[in-house]
Amino acid sequence: MNTFKRKALFTAVVAGLGVAGSAEAVFVAPNNTGQALVYPYYTVQNNGTNSWNTYISVVNTTDVSKAVKVRILEGRTSAEVLDFNLFLSPNDVWTAAIVPSDASNTSAGRILTADRSCTAPAIPAAGEPFRNFQYSGQVAGLGRDLARTREGYIEMIEMASFTPGSPTDVAVTHVNGVPDDCSYVQVDSQLLLLADAIPPTGGLMGTGTLINVNTGLDAGYRPNALDAFSDTVSLTSPGEILPNLGDVSPPASVVFNSGYPGGGAGSMVATVYRSDFLDGSHVLAGAQALASVFMHESIMNEYVLDTVSASQTDWVVTQPIKSLFVDDVTAASPYSNILTASGACETVEFSFFDREERGATAGGIDFSPLPPSGDASSICWETTVLSIRNGATHMPTDPAISGVLASRNTTSITITPSFQNGWANLRFTGDNATGVGILANPASSDATVFEGGVTPPVNFTNNATVYLGLPVTGFMVRTFSNGGLTCATGSCQGNYASLFDHAYRNNITP
Repeated sequence: MNTFKRKALFTAVVAGLGVAGSAEAVFVAPNNTGQALVYPYYTVQNNGTNSWNTYISVVNTTDVSKAVKVRILEGRTSAEVLDFNLFLSPNDVWTAAIVPSDASNTSAGRILTADRSCTAPAIPAAGEPFRNFQYSGQVAGLGRDLARTREGYIEMIEMASFTPGSPTDVAVTHVNGVPDDCSYVQVDSQLLLLADAIPPTGGLMGTGTLINVNTGLDAGYRPNALDAFSDTVSLTSPGEILPNLGDVSPPASVVFNSGYPGGGAGSMVATVYRSDFLDGSHVLAGAQALASVFMHESIMNEYVLDTVSASQTDWVVTQPIKSLFVDDVTAASPYSNILTASGACETVEFSFFDREERGATAGGIDFSPLPPSGDASSICWETTVLSIRNGATHMPTDPAISGVLASRNTTSITITPSFQNGWANLRFTGDNATGVGILANPASSDATVFEGGVTPPVNFTNNATVYLGLPVTGFMVRTFSNGGLTCATGSCQGNYASLFDHAYRNNITP
């Protein structure tokens, strides 16, 4: 029985993380609150004639007011389609909906809100359509029309908090549910507000909801929360492209890695890494620090393709920092390929099992388990939706549109026809993802290794920590359909959706 060993390990890891994090260093917050939030996916794509909508919320769980940069990015190259400044009152909740501008497949997405929290500029009652200005000059093969705005991801970054009782704090704080004076912050320049600004205080949390009313599908998620993102005020005017996710200050990270590398049965090993980064020739240190907290060698999740319930499965794979590493001239490690008319494609290997541990090449009689196998493929967009199919009659027939989310930024993966459910592993196999990665500054990076029953922990200081893989996040969405059901008031739909975050394997040395 390992109860004591596990408790001792977790206590040691928490203590070690506290020591490692005593200096500001960005990390993915396990309590889901932070200074920055990454919403891995939004969509307003049409599934046939039925449109998806995306509902978002952000909550200020602190007792100080805040200024937050809200940035909506399309999914192919992370080009900005809309941004604005949001001002949250203490204990405030702001909500909005992302919807299509009309019923066509080519119109822009737009944002709507009935919330009273201040935004700069103000969002019109009819909503604000998304724009293609930032990518209209890109190579034509990437798409220059407004249809590109229909899916992507969202980042929210706290730029500053405000001194309680200051003019800005008073202006944005709610009185009987209404801010005192939004016009005070709805100006071209934020210079007046800087006098009241203090460094970010964190405490943001949020939700994202993907909903398709006509098909009766709804799935929700929590965004990734990044804490200790910045120790400085970075309050910019509405419409400015900064701050972005690369503006980590100082450029350092804390990464917790757990697993059973080479251990015997029941062994438990965990490592806390604290890494500093240096500016590279193409990528600033802050972007490398942010990438390190999302670095994974592979993604794991389940799939359900059951014939009896006409089930389908999509995996969302978002790379929220890729655009700061890759352009049409340079691809900085961990990326291997530059941006072309087909995207910036990174090779992957997709291996899969059914629920009875049979591998992808299972057939005939053999000892179990069989080795997994799968053809190498590529993911090319910064938000890619993997559409997993097995050739059953209820599978979608268009390879350019994913089965669940109707994504146009999709890659179809067809698995063994007899496999109706199981799990899969998507591994990044590019040269830089597997062999170079991201290198922390060896002069000021350290790792502390904890193993159950071992005291004291093993410490590595001033080491050349290397993070392999790619910086990714996302989730799996699956559906079940029972067709039309008989209800008390007549017929009703029997469609259901559920969403689950990815699991990951990491490869970090030492």
